[in-house]
Amino acid sequence: MADAFYLQKTQHSLLMKLLYLFLFLGFHGYSQSPHGDWYSTLRAADLPLVFHIQKNGKKTIITVDSPKQKAYDMPAEITLLKGNQIKVEMKNIGVTYEGTFYPDSISGIFQQGAIVENMTFFNQLKESEKPRRPQNPKPPYNYKSEDVTFPHLKDSFYLAGTITIPKRQLPSPAIVLVSGSGPQNRDEEMMGHRPFWVLADYLTNLGYAVLRYDDRGTYNSQGRFSSATTLDFASDAESAVNYLRNRNDIDPNKIVIMGHSEGGLIANILGARIDKLSGIVSLAGTSIRGDSILDIQTRLLAQSIGEKESQMELTHEYNEAVWNAVISASSMKDLENNLELISKKYVKRLMKKGFIKRSEKADVIKSVEQTILNPWMYEFIKYSPSKDIPNIMCHVLVLIGSKDIQVTSKENIAGYKNLLPQNGKLQTIKELKGLNHLFQKCTTCTVSEYGQLEETFSMDAMEEIRDFLQEIWK
Repeated sequence: MADAFYLQKTQHSLLMKLLYLFLFLGFHGYSQSPHGDWYSTLRAADLPLVFHIQKNGKKTIITVDSPKQKAYDMPAEITLLKGNQIKVEMKNIGVTYEGTFYPDSISGIFQQGAIVENMTFFNQLKESEKPRRPQNPKPPYNYKSEDVTFPHLKDSFYLAGTITIPKRQLPSPAIVLVSGSGPQNRDEEMMGHRPFWVLADYLTNLGYAVLRYDDRGTYNSQGRFSSATTLDFASDAESAVNYLRNRNDIDPNKIVIMGHSEGGLIANILGARIDKLSGIVSLAGTSIRGDSILDIQTRLLAQSIGEKESQMELTHEYNEAVWNAVISASSMKDLENNLELISKKYVKRLMKKGFIKRSEKADVIKSVEQTILNPWMYEFIKYSPSKDIPNIMCHVLVLIGSKDIQVTSKENIAGYKNLLPQNGKLQTIKELKGLNHLFQKCTTCTVSEYGQLEETFSMDAMEEIRDFLQEIWK
């Protein structure tokens, strides 16, 4: 959920680059110099940022720091415009910031994918107010917590995680938590929230062991993230199940895979693959093909930030042409030439409508190629859960929020209901009213709001999970 700033992979889709490319701010008639160091915090991600703006001969140059991520002197481009306006771009990760500079501040709008936020940078470092996260667990804990490593089943690397084990009921039933898309740590930490930590604490206090782990190539886990596909991540989760089955304090016949977003899709795959799995819990998991998910998602994200209908329709045509090319391609090599032709056609139309400038043409085409000619995105678009859901052999719980604009409840709940087999297992499929993609009670229910909400994970959702586990593990 990016190399420098976290966003889920789905927010790096083609439309994200095109829909949100430009923000035009009003004219302000001051004449100041923006040179110096400027400090702010992106509230949606609880992420401090620093602009270093310097004079280099006749040019003004900029670098950006993200201290929390230990990323310093990241390259960026800066343009000084009329009326004290400033534009900063980090094209490789889709970041733009447009604002007006004053003697003591720069006030403007930050944008990356679906995150659009008013941000003011100050020329002195100010203590940023930490977001309240009342659900974060607090000691003393009524269970044992152990940092562990476990081997991958197929490849020669180790994954790192944390297992929390109740003090009673040994051997324990156990749950493997599988995160959504994008490089994430064992807590699925995003926008100041740590939902997997909250879930692990809640479930372990109910008497269940919980294993959560860092994605491959992320934080303390080995392996390579950048070239991995959903099927690779599924093999990582299967390795976690195998590890639990070989622990003396875990009941090998009582294991559930619980996945969020892409993790829910992975739960589908392993529900069909792993023998004697107790059950799966799909939290905002998908039941329809990847291109359909992106089609719905990008429209809703565009509407959530007030994108113009005319631009939205043209970009949708562009997306659809690209997705159809991916579906029909026999390989990424086969797709490459066709993708270039499609991009040239639609970029020309976007320029004609004034949605992009001629100077941006090459960047847009390159961005589309980098997004689509990526193993994860290529496979995600082509993969259909209809291959696996009919073969799920265990109990199933599906939860999706009614306000989720990333994995919509209507289409995906219908998909699960149509595809799940009649096999005598418990199958609970529910839409949870008023909850977003992170299972928070939301107001605007946009992606930008995630980090502004204090709630990390709704008790309504956790109680549904509790009831399901109690039913299958009576």
